[in-house]
Amino acid sequence: MSPIISPRELAEAIGVSESSLKRWADEGLIQVSKTAGGHRRIAIGEAIRFIRATRAPLLRPEAIGMDDLARAGNVALLCDDPAERLFALLREGKEVEAWGLIASLYLSGRSVAEIGDGSIRSAMERIGELWRHEEAGIFVEHRATAICCQAVERLRFLLDPPGASFTAVVGGAAGDPYTLAPLLVTATLASEGAATTNLGPDTPTEALLASIEEHDPHIVCLCVNSIRDANEIERGIVQLAARQAARGAELAVGGRAAGQLQLPNRPNVHMTPSLAELAALVRNRKGIDS
Repeated sequence: MSPIISPRELAEAIGVSESSLKRWADEGLIQVSKTAGGHRRIAIGEAIRFIRATRAPLLRPEAIGMDDLARAGNVALLCDDPAERLFALLREGKEVEAWGLIASLYLSGRSVAEIGDGSIRSAMERIGELWRHEEAGIFVEHRATAICCQAVERLRFLLDPPGASFTAVVGGAAGDPYTLAPLLVTATLASEGAATTNLGPDTPTEALLASIEEHDPHIVCLCVNSIRDANEIERGIVQLAARQAARGAELAVGGRAAGQLQLPNRPNVHMTPSLAELAALVRNRKGIDS
């Protein structure tokens, strides 16, 4: 996918005339740059922003270099129940179609947090229950997790580049093997303009503390979806909270098992049960710092 496209290419992608695109550019509805020869050019990030803001149907994604979405089918036509559809696609191992659905949800205007809290969470919770009823349930869950992880990684390429003014560090709690949660948190933070370092699953407290020293993050996000040793995680949270408090920074703790933990009573420690709440916390902190 090229980082720069022409008005003609975007017009073909969304099914309008090139003259309409140029008129919208002249009216300031879509930002363009001009070549030395005076030709209009559109950054792909701006094109995606425009598509999301106007709910324009992406009829020919290949026209702007999104060939993978074209292979997924007509991503402009969303099903009535995307969570149900995603569950079916993940259960069947349909990687391209699952990516097309997730990308189309984003391009239609849904936020990363909405997609993660909604369709992905619902589908993966159902996938995670299959082992109780199907012999191949564990295999299906591992495959579905891999498909979702790849889709979330690819989704980040559709986001505007993060700024350098707000930084974050993400990691899974010690003993927590789940990879999808840190990826979703990282993508959510990136969608809010944060430059984010993802340390992945099963991150020792020492690694998180070292990352704080190196990256000086405004917020550290700890994902807790599986608890091996609650005391170990709680001790780590106390250390992280103290280190962040000394720097005037925040610690967010989330994940489906986070509610089982005793968090320190500090103003900079936040329980964030959903990606939407994490996004709101980041927006609030950014507003304070600006």
